[in-house]
Amino acid sequence: MQLKGENMPNAFRSIGLISRATSVIGNRLFRHDDLQNSQFIYLMRIIENPGITQTALADQLHVDPSTCLRTVRKLIAHQYVARQADAHNKKLRPLVATTEGQALYPELQAYEQHIIAIGTHGLTPGEQLILEELLAKVATNVREYQDTQNDD
Repeated sequence: MQLKGENMPNAFRSIGLISRATSVIGNRLFRHDDLQNSQFIYLMRIIENPGITQTALADQLHVDPSTCLRTVRKLIAHQYVARQADAHNKKLRPLVATTEGQALYPELQAYEQHIIAIGTHGLTPGEQLILEELLAKVATNVREYQDTQNDD
């Protein structure tokens, strides 16, 4: 059985390489802040979404809830993140960045922009837009497929 897109393995390998390389570079860059194993990505999302729940964070990052829990605990231990009490629902413990976590955001954001600039070097603005649109479609397709696999 031949699947549609079967002749595109290099595109998906490239996506994997980009993901791994940016994580390795980021882990090395933020090692001095004790942010390892892509914790900087979690911290960015918490800063960008104050009050996000751990469940919503795991969904947004497409990671296993237990992986998210371990990472959030490490961010709390390093005093980059804190859990708040929810006034309406005692079971919810929204996540917020501490002052220390907020202080890292400009450096995290600069890294993200630098990696984007490196990755899109030589592309015209039109090509950058096409790339963004195509990757969004691929991400949606994979997310939808993942959702069908989780129903089992």
